[in-house]
Amino acid sequence: MFIVYSPEGRNVIGRQESKIESPKRINAVSESEFEQTMMELDKDQSGHLASSQASDLPHSRLNYGLSQYQKQLDTLKERHVVVQVSEIMTRDILSLPPRASLGEAWSLMQTHDIHHIPILDNENLVGMCSVQALLRHVMVADDNSLSMQDALSVGDIANTEVITTLPNVDVRRVAYIMTECNIGSLPVMSNAGKLLGIVTRSDLIKRLAQVPPLEIYA
Repeated sequence: MFIVYSPEGRNVIGRQESKIESPKRINAVSESEFEQTMMELDKDQSGHLASSQASDLPHSRLNYGLSQYQKQLDTLKERHVVVQVSEIMTRDILSLPPRASLGEAWSLMQTHDIHHIPILDNENLVGMCSVQALLRHVMVADDNSLSMQDALSVGDIANTEVITTLPNVDVRRVAYIMTECNIGSLPVMSNAGKLLGIVTRSDLIKRLAQVPPLEIYA
């Protein structure tokens, strides 16, 4: 499940049928729609494997390869292991209050090599400040110092409609939402609305590169 935090309150997404287009018009990705998409991807991959190898492999090797692939698909149907967000999220959260300056945000991003900062007001999530949003309002000099025309705070430039997720959501759905909404991070919240961590594209990539390899089954 995913939740959008905004000044108007919390809105749950993930239970309607329409396609998600942007954070300001978030529609749901239903369970059935998601599973159907995954099944279609498996089907397309199997068909692509057959067509691409038919002209290159001897008939016996082709049959063997297809049989092994089919066995793998059959095995997937029996497995239920899913990596959840809580297993890959960053728990040491760096945040700023809404009144923090853009210079403070830039310094924090450069020092810790991060691109997204949650904005907390009395421990309540009120926005997300990204490096892209920051660079729309400042100029970076050769010495990495900032120059700006207006004395803005991070609260002035932060996105106040924040898509979040829960710690027990599996990473396939997180990757799907990030892709559909073109966002690079998701705050991970408790049911009570407390910020527990943050998951980014980098977290997903790092986990995919680890040994043993990431295996996700529906």
